[in-house]
Amino acid sequence: MKKTFYSVLILIISLSCTEKKTQKENTIIKNIKSDSVVKIDDDELEKDSDCAFDDNYKKITEEWLSELEIKKYVWDSKSNKATLIYNNDTLTVYKGGCTHFVSSVEIKTNIYPNKELDSTLIRKINDVACKFKFNNYCKKLIEGQFKKIDNSNSSFFLEFEDDDPEDNLISEGIEISEKEKHTIITISEYYN
Repeated sequence: MKKTFYSVLILIISLSCTEKKTQKENTIIKNIKSDSVVKIDDDELEKDSDCAFDDNYKKITEEWLSELEIKKYVWDSKSNKATLIYNNDTLTVYKGGCTHFVSSVEIKTNIYPNKELDSTLIRKINDVACKFKFNNYCKKLIEGQFKKIDNSNSSFFLEFEDDDPEDNLISEGIEISEKEKHTIITISEYYN
């Protein structure tokens, strides 16, 4: 009986202390103004991010273009891409990502290959691949080490072998499609 009495007494004291602590915390919360702004450290936000890579497309793309000494472009904040004129073609470029870190250049050109892969088109693709530091594509295009694969009536794909599967850089290929008397060439690679 004594043991039960002491157990009940300890439980009552414990509950009393918890209730006083809760009342004190509630008082503190009531004293904080509703329009108060709490400053959150940017480093803390970055630590809480679920992204494996940096997804600040604008910053990363602008740094990339700056390294390439490209100063004239228009940034589209809705698509997170920059558009520029390069050798009389319109390029749309971006770099960055959350789960995959992508580098991508889309070329819109007036060359209309009619599903033929000629030297003019290869030179154009190679020029852009080399300029934008797609080193695997640049090297393989010069060496002619790629395979042309027909996708549909209006597109085909240049497939490249990956020299270094251990580097985690995926360079699957270059897509070439025809649309309204224009050729759209998409060069991209990504880190997984």
